[in-house]
Amino acid sequence: MNLETIIDGFSRDQQSIAMEMLWKRLSQSPDAAAPPSWHQDIVAERVAGLQDGTESLSDWADAKKRLADRLR
Repeated sequence: MNLETIIDGFSRDQQSIAMEMLWKRLSQSPDAAAPPSWHQDIVAERVAGLQDGTESLSDWADAKKRLADRLR
């Protein structure tokens, strides 16, 4: 049985607990879980967009609503 099958068998609460456990373990060794290099490219693009006016910042509540709407 693979890990994905095991996780699929978990309840929503069990999945949430497993995710928190994994995050805690990963965050204890941040160097071992460094983000991929393309993340820096995206950040640089967005900062440049803010500086040249082609991007704007969003209020966190608005951003959460847009994300929730996308997932529906």
